[in-house]
Amino acid sequence: MNKNPLIIIATVLFLLPPVLCPPRAQGVETLDELLYLEPVKTISMDFSDANLNSVLKIFSQQSGLNFIAAADVASKTIDLYLENVPVEKALERILSANNLTYEIDPASNIFVVQEQPSADRQLMTRVYPLRFATVPSSKLNTTLNFKDESSTPTNTTSTTATAVSAGILAAVQSVLSESGAVVQDTRTNSLIVSDFPSQFPLIEQTIARLDVRIPQILIETEMLDISKSTADLFGAKFGQTPVAFTGAQRALLLPFNQNKAIRNIGKAGNQGFSFEGTEDENEFTTGTLSFAGLTIALEFLRTQTDTRNLARPRIRTLNNETAEISIKTDEAIGLSSTTTSAEGTANTTAEAERVETGVFLKVTPQANIETREITMAIEPKVIEARTGETFSGQSFKDPEERVTKSILRVNDGDTIVIGGLLRSDLDDIRTRVPVLSRIPVLGAPFKHTNKTESQRELVIFITPHIIDEVIAKQALSSGMWNKDREQTIPSDKRALIDRELSVIESQHLN
Repeated sequence: MNKNPLIIIATVLFLLPPVLCPPRAQGVETLDELLYLEPVKTISMDFSDANLNSVLKIFSQQSGLNFIAAADVASKTIDLYLENVPVEKALERILSANNLTYEIDPASNIFVVQEQPSADRQLMTRVYPLRFATVPSSKLNTTLNFKDESSTPTNTTSTTATAVSAGILAAVQSVLSESGAVVQDTRTNSLIVSDFPSQFPLIEQTIARLDVRIPQILIETEMLDISKSTADLFGAKFGQTPVAFTGAQRALLLPFNQNKAIRNIGKAGNQGFSFEGTEDENEFTTGTLSFAGLTIALEFLRTQTDTRNLARPRIRTLNNETAEISIKTDEAIGLSSTTTSAEGTANTTAEAERVETGVFLKVTPQANIETREITMAIEPKVIEARTGETFSGQSFKDPEERVTKSILRVNDGDTIVIGGLLRSDLDDIRTRVPVLSRIPVLGAPFKHTNKTESQRELVIFITPHIIDEVIAKQALSSGMWNKDREQTIPSDKRALIDRELSVIESQHLN
């Protein structure tokens, strides 16, 4: 039976004790003290379709606590019946039965009642350690980003590994909700993700797809500095056979007569040309048309005395990561002067002006595991300091840079040849006859000066290899690590040992 809410409220006010003093006046300092101020105090309530504000008002008056309903639940109606229930228990049951919760500010002694967030709208945090990739903030990604300040010739090889890590972080950030966030932990190489539970299946799928083992590429490089005359021998030519192949061959008739050949077309396919019993029997002879005489030679005279092997580095890099190889020198190309004046005295300091010269090579491979093809972006660069002008008795050098960029695709293990990076060297050769060539004027016929200009070419050989990382799996499958730790003695050998032992025992007994 429904009762008038006003009558019920009046009845409760009449039956319950007077309003207590505010807890702040009684020295309440903790949340537990606010809720459990008088544990033995009970309350009885009977409401039907009562407004939440009215119910909270009764609680505020009888418990001495301040309750405020949030705007989205203020008009919520509830039904309840409580009899001699402690105040704190009554509050817990009312809130839990109506999917409500509260926030408390102990400083103000105010409870704000609001709707309980659903489980799928509560933020949760998970930690995902990366197995193969590294977080972008890891020191591993910045270790190789250094610059050698030495003035001596150096050979440098380096790789970068930031693209994969940055890609995973960007991909995770793209699937987060507006309330989600991701934090990098460098120490454990992990991603700490906070978001709603409904987002985590997509986040975990994204990380699982991207945090995989990346193929590694072994790049073998050989850099040669050769003369132009030697470079002219590098190519394809006829007549020599260091590397040869033989073309296909087929049977034919000699001499070939078109009219007589047509007469044989009507014969069955398995009969071919037949000359028996005809006038053609002695006219035709069989032969073979062969391309064995066509020989292609690929020759490079690496044993020439004027060939210099600059470097033969081998470097391993990840797929889609850049490997850098450099043979450089911090060379002085000029002299810079700085003049400073202090107290009327001018001080001039001179310092060598330097620039990095040498050979630089950048290779970025992209491997296709299925087809065993490798697409590479190659950027060779040569910087040299050539002799320049002379000013005020001081000689200067002018840096000369030769660079090319290309993208090509090769099969696993194929060799790429990069050439055409030429330079000219001016040679001044002087010959003279001892003693006689030093006589003034008369010694001119006894000495000779020959200035020649020679061209040198830089040739680079690059051979990429896809590294198959299945050696450990093959070792496990072959059982090479599953050997018995104890030897098994054959039965016949064991019987022989037993007989020998029995003979020894019988001798001792006798």
